[in-house]
Amino acid sequence: MKPDESVHSFYSKNTKILFKAFLIMIEDLNNDHLRNFEKLRNSIPKEHQPLIDQADYFDQRKLQYLRKIILDLGNETIRTTENSLENFTISFKF
Repeated sequence: MKPDESVHSFYSKNTKILFKAFLIMIEDLNNDHLRNFEKLRNSIPKEHQPLIDQADYFDQRKLQYLRKIILDLGNETIRTTENSLENFTISFKF
């Protein structure tokens, strides 16, 4: 593998690891949200359920929107890094 390909691969791999971690974090946040809203729904009178439903903002549509943003940002970061690295001559000394 050429030095520049090695550096591209390194940055691409690490960027993907970072953004996969972000995806895991939003999944965890969504699971916490669902669990806590379920507790809230179970603890209040039925006549107040519509208010809880109205406040429940973290639905599947919101989760998919956040996932898309994270993936778009990750891909854009990889492209920007690759384009920036083209401005450099990379060599290794052993």
